[in-house]
Amino acid sequence: MIIPRRPTEYWVRLIAVDTDDRILLVGEERPGTAPRWTLPGVRRRPDESAEGTADSLLADLALPATEPGPRHPHRRTVSSVVAGEVTRHEEFLFVVRLRRPGPPRHGAHWCTLPELSAPTGPALPPDLADHVSEILDGPVPVGRAPTD
Repeated sequence: MIIPRRPTEYWVRLIAVDTDDRILLVGEERPGTAPRWTLPGVRRRPDESAEGTADSLLADLALPATEPGPRHPHRRTVSSVVAGEVTRHEEFLFVVRLRRPGPPRHGAHWCTLPELSAPTGPALPPDLADHVSEILDGPVPVGRAPTD
């Protein structure tokens, strides 16, 4: 049996870390599925770089980032079967160190790395805690997504 495949989607996600080393998660809901927690992110527009998309996302979320940081995002490919079709996401993940943010906005949740292993509701993708842990191994870089 051949499973239909959707075109690859390109996403930019932020690993937003506050001064207490908590990570920002956002709730994602889809019809017919339980709510899940994931990193804030948006689909990259074809006319925008990953860095430009990260800057736009940072501004949209109104997160108080510190000065510019590393220019090279972490990359990973996530594939899954959704509604009988194979989906493939190429993700660009930027680590963002934040000044003391206020309380999370509606639909968001701050958690520590150990809590990420068992957040309220399932995490998306299932290996999110392991992947974030690998990226954050060692000191968290101070910075935000750079501008073009």
